[in-house]
Amino acid sequence: MHMNTGELKSHKHDPISLLEIVSMEGRYYMARFYLDGVGYVLTDSDDHVVMFTGACAVRDFFHDYQVEKTEVIPPTGTDEMIGMPVTSTETMRVPL
Repeated sequence: MHMNTGELKSHKHDPISLLEIVSMEGRYYMARFYLDGVGYVLTDSDDHVVMFTGACAVRDFFHDYQVEKTEVIPPTGTDEMIGMPVTSTETMRVPL
């Protein structure tokens, strides 16, 4: 699911149980957050995913919200290697 920045403002006093800062190829970051157990990707008013230039920019955007836990999810270098066997490794998560 997704939620735009305008809709998110109406949840300013609702706790965000988890904010995931997802690295997109190590250059841009998107925000995935959980309200009442439902996950959302942050979008703009045109329904495009909001891309931040750094993990700190995501954290700063959510500064006025009640975020209980924040994790950065970095890319896995072997995800895009051709010929690598598919593995069921767990995603790395870095607390922020």
